[in-house]
Amino acid sequence: MLASLPAMAGSLEEGFAHPPAEAKPRLRWWWPGAAVSEEELRREVKLMADNGFAGGEIQAMSPNFVTLTPEEKAVVNDYAEPSFFVHVRAAGEAAKALGLSLDYTLGSSWPSGGGVAIPPEKAFTELAMARTEVQGGTAGPIPVEIPKRTRRLGALNFLDARVKAPEFADWGKRLDARARIVAVVAMKGAAPTLNGAAAGPMGFTISPWKDVETPGALDASSRIVLTDRLREDGTLDWTPPPGVWQVFLFKQYASDVGVLGAAGRGPQLILDHMDPTAFAAHAARVGDPLGENPVGIRSTFVDSLELMQDIQWGPQFLGEFRKRRGYDLTPYLPFVVQPGWMQAWDEHWSPPYFNSAGDELAERVRSDYRLTVSDMMIAGFIEPFVAWNHAHGIKAKFQAHGGAFDIIKGYGLADIPETEDLVHDGDPLFMRFARSAAHLYGRPLVSAESLVWKDRAYEVTPDEMRRRVDLLIAGGVNSMILHGMNYRFHASDWPGWHAFQPSPFAGGFSTMFDETNPIWPAVKPLATYIARLQSVMQAGEAMVPVAYFYGRTGYYVGIEDEGAGAQAAEKTFLAGGYDYDRINPDSIAHARIEDRQLVSKGGQRYPVLVLPPLEAIRADTAEKIAAFTKAGLPVLFTDRTPGRDEGLADMKRRDARVKRAVAVALKAGAKIVPADAIAFALRTAAIPANLTFTGDATDLVYVQRRVEGRIVTFLHNRGDAARSVTLALPQAGEVSRWNAMDGSVDPLSSTRGDGTTSMDLIVAPGESALLILDPNGPPLDLGVRQQVGRIVVPAEGWSLKVEGHVARKSYAHDFGQVTLKDWREVPDLAGFAGSATYRRTVSVDAGWLAAGTRVTLDLGQLHDMATVTVNGQILPPAISAPYRVDLSGVLKGGTNDLVVTIANVPQNAMINPKDPTYKKLKPVAAGWTGPVVMEAQR
Repeated sequence: MLASLPAMAGSLEEGFAHPPAEAKPRLRWWWPGAAVSEEELRREVKLMADNGFAGGEIQAMSPNFVTLTPEEKAVVNDYAEPSFFVHVRAAGEAAKALGLSLDYTLGSSWPSGGGVAIPPEKAFTELAMARTEVQGGTAGPIPVEIPKRTRRLGALNFLDARVKAPEFADWGKRLDARARIVAVVAMKGAAPTLNGAAAGPMGFTISPWKDVETPGALDASSRIVLTDRLREDGTLDWTPPPGVWQVFLFKQYASDVGVLGAAGRGPQLILDHMDPTAFAAHAARVGDPLGENPVGIRSTFVDSLELMQDIQWGPQFLGEFRKRRGYDLTPYLPFVVQPGWMQAWDEHWSPPYFNSAGDELAERVRSDYRLTVSDMMIAGFIEPFVAWNHAHGIKAKFQAHGGAFDIIKGYGLADIPETEDLVHDGDPLFMRFARSAAHLYGRPLVSAESLVWKDRAYEVTPDEMRRRVDLLIAGGVNSMILHGMNYRFHASDWPGWHAFQPSPFAGGFSTMFDETNPIWPAVKPLATYIARLQSVMQAGEAMVPVAYFYGRTGYYVGIEDEGAGAQAAEKTFLAGGYDYDRINPDSIAHARIEDRQLVSKGGQRYPVLVLPPLEAIRADTAEKIAAFTKAGLPVLFTDRTPGRDEGLADMKRRDARVKRAVAVALKAGAKIVPADAIAFALRTAAIPANLTFTGDATDLVYVQRRVEGRIVTFLHNRGDAARSVTLALPQAGEVSRWNAMDGSVDPLSSTRGDGTTSMDLIVAPGESALLILDPNGPPLDLGVRQQVGRIVVPAEGWSLKVEGHVARKSYAHDFGQVTLKDWREVPDLAGFAGSATYRRTVSVDAGWLAAGTRVTLDLGQLHDMATVTVNGQILPPAISAPYRVDLSGVLKGGTNDLVVTIANVPQNAMINPKDPTYKKLKPVAAGWTGPVVMEAQR
């Protein structure tokens, strides 16, 4: 029986019925630089409040692909000037007055940098490599290739008028002055076999490396450092011994890559993320003017780093490497290049360019190199960023993915770790990295840049948004930032400025949460839906049985299985009923064992530690795991145990430490289990599962929490086929299914077993179930409703009026009597976007109105949302399939006036075959086809 949940102060029910502010979603708020007015800012803040949002995230950028007057350009580029901070303060004050708060991006666009604060001397650097093959016995001097700076459209490009001011005339020379030869190294061996092309559009590149088919093999014992033999004319004063030699020349460059789409005065160089003084200079420009405890500001934010470098580098790198790793990297530099490894925008698996012949020396060097990159970026950027925020009385919000460092630690150092759903269409397994960090480091919120689709700037529907929201929740997110709301700019050119609108070169990004979007009425119910779910997911404590080791630097799907991207272990855990967090070495170093459970620094408890198949692990991590095992923690090694340390320095002694630690762990009870038997091994070890599936659980993902003694399970079907399963929860009790769209609850039929509760579920594609198991709950009323009446409303006989746009021009028309159909079949509506009002009368039997009768209107298939009005009373919008509306209490016996307003996405009205920006857009389904059915149940 459907009923409203009782409102109990402070209870889970109260939060669900009336979500607190922190549970409400936020909007990424795109500003066209400083071209904003305080009046409009206050209006838009109120718009956020009125539509169910907790606030916004200020993202100032230069409006892309918009024709600006010189006066507009000047105001846009007042970003980070005093007038800009006046606007930020006004927005913050408006937010606070309405009970909202704002996040503020610490810099215009990304990566961080820009303005006079980041001159060439503080710009980030990269290492370039060139290789020359030489036959032994060739008499010197030998001409060798000198690497050039990779050609990218940078901050000093001729198209940017800001760099032409006289005070920046010498910046190009100052960038060039930072170039220096770092090393010339020769080794005997063979060249790699490469495939693919490195060049990008218009001759510019993201990365110069081609993927590797077969790595070259180098004899590391033959290594020779020849840096002092390089002549000024680019020849090498050296005659190689017999054999085939590879000569490598490494040159450091200061990169002129610019901050993408940045507003502000002067050039927009990216800061050196390994230099804390560069961060300090940047923060002084874009953050210090906020002052301490800025009104209405909750946090500052840094987006995913997306640094484009040939080889990640810093001017002090060799010295830091020697200090941190205990040896000189110079002779081993040829081994560090591996295409795809944290390659901005294109992270993927490729073998390295070179391995060491006959041993794992090259892999040890790469491990040490990556760990040093991680250490230096954390010390040079992330830790100063967090410290700066805390010194100013605000929180730090950070996206750690896309960075060449320990991303779990990167997320965890921030007060609010933030993931995003653009990665592999909202991959919930990827999003678990941010959730893992939150659990390990004690962060209550898991934020996400949400509802982003590539090449779909104008066509994402509310139903797709709801499905993506569910996927985010199933990925462990409990605090969404919707991408995004555009400041009202150039609004007369419908639909106005969209920060990621299409261009002749790219399809743009969604989503456009603007009043000019015809589906804007769906925003408030969507925000309410999110808030209800997040109120539950922010309550209580997470139930995560498995800590699954992750020792890599950076992340991309496929990093652990050489590009296969199968995510086999993660899927096996979930299919077996076990949720998991990824645990990094830093968290292991700070964890403790209590009652045979691993307890993280942040307080999360894990009954088991599982390690993936590993060749190597750091000795101190292995020893800590051995100590855990001796203290009673169940530890499982998948397929094999690690046999050595990861690093090169003092490797014999450190390898021996790893072997001893593994032996100690096995003697204390650790097990080696096959990968395909991991779920069975967990159950055999009596590790408590989240749930048990009977039936095909493919594509089902879930999260679980314990709240007020109850077990909350959120289950989502991310696949394209329905799943029918029997689900057993790990406690006996009564189960109800909560509906976050309307705030109602539906008792479920379940069976109590020996400490479990089982129920049958059919989960449609894209559908989710929020299940609450109450061990102390009274028996629920499972009364079955019977149909007492049904009307199929004809597709013919509707009157239709529309108002909106065609070809981006205003359009309104009265079509008179029509039949329901896809608007693409109606010539006058094929290019229409807007709202269409359908009207007719429907006769209802007075017997339907008896007490206890529920009448629903099933609208059938429609695109993309509907608002139903009955006898002048407007009902809550239907924004997601199945499009059903509860008519109980608004009908009367006899004739009823029925109005259905359909709104569609802007896409069809944006198409223009003659415009290079919009000619690539394709028509999408629109309108209303039904069938329309009214049904009464009692």
